[in-house]
Amino acid sequence: MRSRTIVIASVILAFVFVVSSIAMARGHWRGAGGNCAAPVGLRSMMGLNLSDSQKDKAVKIVEECEINRIKAGGELMKDRENLRVALQADNVNEQDIRKAYKKLSSTREDRVIARAKMMTEMKSILTPEQLKLWDERKAERSDRSICRGRGDSGRAGYGKKSADCLRW
Repeated sequence: MRSRTIVIASVILAFVFVVSSIAMARGHWRGAGGNCAAPVGLRSMMGLNLSDSQKDKAVKIVEECEINRIKAGGELMKDRENLRVALQADNVNEQDIRKAYKKLSSTREDRVIARAKMMTEMKSILTPEQLKLWDERKAERSDRSICRGRGDSGRAGYGKKSADCLRW
């Protein structure tokens, strides 16, 4: 019973840490693309009736991803600042702008890849039944986001027209 309490406390602590970290960083990293999005993954996982072993693995995956996301966040902010400086220079240097933009793009790309790896790791701990339920829920979330006016591009107004969406 004591180990179960420790596991539950660990899951709650990890979730609070992840949510608070993302909330604090939101202003700095908005629109960065490739955020680890751990709360969504963890929230989705918790609704799948995971075993204690699966919960431990999920928390470990999320914690690892969150630590890496925070480290990469500093690099992302530095890359954005370098691009801003290059763009606002008195004498525009095309090569400096290209270099700064490529570095920023590379950092964003690394974050997208990190998120994809995290999701793959999360899915690897699921049973076939849980994986099926995960995929069904993901499809439902995708449908809701399109109906809110956000499609694959993330721009408002892209995707289905409001007449195509279910009314709740």
